[in-house]
Amino acid sequence: MDHHYKNLLMRLCKAESIFPRRLRFEQIEDFVIIQVKNKLKEGVDLECFKILNLIHQTVIPLGIRFDQQLYLYPGGHRLDKVVIMFNKEDYILLNNKLEKGEI
Repeated sequence: MDHHYKNLLMRLCKAESIFPRRLRFEQIEDFVIIQVKNKLKEGVDLECFKILNLIHQTVIPLGIRFDQQLYLYPGGHRLDKVVIMFNKEDYILLNNKLEKGEI
């Protein structure tokens, strides 16, 4: 599977001075998952918001569907991570659009 989107997002993070290891890409069965770890013990760190903003700015204009879910630590008072989940077909479509220069 081509990962044009992963490469794009990593380059955008680098341009924003965000450490690229904040992102974790993985494929589980028919889903491609991007995990964004929150580093603060209280609240949400700014880099986490910036990464989510980059994802929204680059994916939504292309009409690609994805789901976003927040994961809280036990007790529900602290954000652990945000997960962006694409169906494998939608992620392939996203990469095809990037390969063709539709962004």
